Amino acid sequence: MLDQTNDFKWKIFKNDIRCFAIVNIDVSPNLSGRNEIKENYSGKGFYSQGYIEEVPEFGYQSWKLAAIKGLEFAFSLVDTNWTVQINKIEGRAVTDTNPTVVGYTIMMSFFDKIGFQLDIEQIGIFEDFVSKSWAKPYKELIPDFLNLTFTEYK
Repeated sequence: MLDQTNDFKWKIFKNDIRCFAIVNIDVSPNLSGRNEIKENYSGKGFYSQGYIEEVPEFGYQSWKLAAIKGLEFAFSLVDTNWTVQINKIEGRAVTDTNPTVVGYTIMMSFFDKIGFQLDIEQIGIFEDFVSKSWAKPYKELIPDFLNLTFTEYK
């Protein structure tokens, strides 16, 4: 059974855009001198309009890829090595959650777990970047947090 007290929730309403995601990760030091990401998804995915979707083992590839991008960027900001196990990603596709929201939420969850704090200016820059990921017409965009750019998910 997954420990829901380990859930990290991020939400914001900015520039008339709602963003929301929940992630659950376990983080431990990695003594091998490298960072490692393990994925352990077991959700149902979409099952009914209006309900929160949990990433299943198969599918939701854009969310999974964005989560990895968020963690890789986070790893670049710290001098230590970590093993991160992703246990759960939840959100509401197209309405409140997109790949960039997932990537940012998992990045912030990782920072929370290791006690790393971005400064207020950096947080503002990233939150503006997340808001830009909702540009119309809607496209699934994979974030590059280092360069603050997107590539379209194919």
